[in-house]
Amino acid sequence: MNGKGILDGVRVLGIEQQVAAPYCTMMLADQGAEVIKVERAGSGDSAREMAPILKNGENTTSGYFMRFNRNKKSVTVDFSKPEGIEILKGLIAKSDIIVENFKPGMMEKFKLGYDVIREINPKGVYVAISGFGRLPKKQGPFAKRTAYDIVAQAMGGLMHLAGQVDGPPTWLGVAIGDVGTGVFAANAALLGYIKALKTGQGEFIDVAMYDCMIALAERAHNVYSFTGKILSRGPDPLICPWGPFEAKDGYVALIVPTQAMWVKFCKAIKREDLINEELDSGPKRAAKINMLMPIIKEWMADKTKNEVCEILMAEGLPCGPVQNSQDVFNCPHVKAREMFVTIPDTVMGEVTVVGSPYKLDGEEPIYGAVPQLGADNDEILSQLLKYDENKIAELKTKKVI
Repeated sequence: MNGKGILDGVRVLGIEQQVAAPYCTMMLADQGAEVIKVERAGSGDSAREMAPILKNGENTTSGYFMRFNRNKKSVTVDFSKPEGIEILKGLIAKSDIIVENFKPGMMEKFKLGYDVIREINPKGVYVAISGFGRLPKKQGPFAKRTAYDIVAQAMGGLMHLAGQVDGPPTWLGVAIGDVGTGVFAANAALLGYIKALKTGQGEFIDVAMYDCMIALAERAHNVYSFTGKILSRGPDPLICPWGPFEAKDGYVALIVPTQAMWVKFCKAIKREDLINEELDSGPKRAAKINMLMPIIKEWMADKTKNEVCEILMAEGLPCGPVQNSQDVFNCPHVKAREMFVTIPDTVMGEVTVVGSPYKLDGEEPIYGAVPQLGADNDEILSQLLKYDENKIAELKTKKVI
């Protein structure tokens, strides 16, 4: 264990805003990559102004921004000025991976499309995140649309699956359109980096939020491809029991996917009479859901969530209580897994945030502070790009940085 992370020595340039690209680069930073976050001079990433706003005396900081930007360096650049574009070109030339999620066409507007990036840095891996994709040979009719998380969830099929059977489609409650895309993008960035190591050639990687949500909703889309059936909200037509069921003090999530597990479930609730040919498959049980639901509800009604889980787990059945954030925060297993970590912060002193889900035997994640806007301008320009003091002072006077 070197204490620097497995990606120590890898430089990532994040020309990024909001969530998807910042989450991607944060995952790389957690594993030791040097991440230089490029922000607009003056205003910075618009995420810096979003709630929750944390206060320490007269000083404030954005908890929203904090969620996706730990352990990075912040450089401010005015994209509209030639000197700002020269700074970007210099940073691109010095980076192994470039991650960007600006509005489609914006990089081309600044004459920084992949053709230019490839000329500046032939080994550079350019990960372009957008709502609907940018690769010219695979460009669809939605290519120029912008997308937010809720749009990607809706169009990718996830919202159609979430909610009650007679209710409207429902946002999943997590920004999976953004965060999920960020995870896919981080994986893609490392694939590109491996290619560059093996061949000496970089890569353009097109990551679309729409594509990522389709991939996450693969079960529904594959079922339609296989059978022509459209999965929707409400009870599942293929597996039963499956879902949250109400206990005395909350809900328990359980799934009974096989006949062997159905036998165990019937024994657990002391209803061996339900082990018969009419209920010997998931689809058959799903067709009898109106008969089975009252039985399961009655069995759980006088038991706590933990009591239900103990009985079912004693038979080897998968189940778990439905937990809120307080439950998760105080869970002893989560503590053992170190999923909440403390990081230093300029304003708050220190804050507790959700940590990396990766657990490596030989390496530990790197958890650094969230950068103040433009805090690393002097360091990056002088040490990495070799600008002298006079040139940096001139850039500040012209408000390029």
